[in-house]
Amino acid sequence: MKKCAVIGSSGFIGYELVCQLMEYNDVTAVVTEKGNESDVISEEKIFSIGRNAKVIFVDEEQFTTEDEQYDNIFVCQYFDELRLKGSVDLAQFESIYKMISSKSKELIFLTSTTKKLSSIEKKVSELNKNPETKVTFIELPALYGPWEPPTGLIHELIVSELGKKRTTFHNVYGPNEILYVEDVGKAIRLIAEKELKEQKYTITAKQSVYLPEESDFTGITQLINEIKVSRMKNTIDSTPYVIIQTMSIEDGVKKQKQQIQQYFHLY
Repeated sequence: MKKCAVIGSSGFIGYELVCQLMEYNDVTAVVTEKGNESDVISEEKIFSIGRNAKVIFVDEEQFTTEDEQYDNIFVCQYFDELRLKGSVDLAQFESIYKMISSKSKELIFLTSTTKKLSSIEKKVSELNKNPETKVTFIELPALYGPWEPPTGLIHELIVSELGKKRTTFHNVYGPNEILYVEDVGKAIRLIAEKELKEQKYTITAKQSVYLPEESDFTGITQLINEIKVSRMKNTIDSTPYVIIQTMSIEDGVKKQKQQIQQYFHLY
């Protein structure tokens, strides 16, 4: 059993990862800035995770000052920052990197599939002066699932549908493939349990699902009808990690709709 820390545990990816890791590891869930998510939703996530005794919740200040060592540290908070803002404050990143690299010999960064990712990789190469510190990047595609951020296209379409509104929403996924988040959480855990042989992995599926770029949608049915399916994505500079069994977008939307209905008063 490993001792793991997940930075950004109340966020979209961090939540799913903690749920996966806590079955096999002792997990310290580091709660960072909530960002664009509702505080109430984040509290619901924490309450759900907290039923498992092997998860300890700490804030950023406590995590920074504590004298603990970990087998793995997962850094999740840059996923939404890169996807929504398109950049990362590299000066702030430098101080964070020095802190986390002193707490673990193995760091795993979870980031969105974007050209801006290269800025973080370059900075890590500059800062990582210790050859014993192993750093792995896992690139994630556009995602949807029960806890998709409120800025997510599918989330907004479902809320609009449940509220009986006819509002048009713009495709925020761009050209990226779309995977169901629970599959991604499991894939990240499985990658972390293996002896990592590459520096960078890209999570993909046997069949990639895409939406037309620059498209507008007025309902879930229209979105599903315009979905495009192609073979799994191949990248030159990273190793694809293929999810063999993925949930269909129809089943994912159904599950997400049930989740939003439960907390519809928040929207």
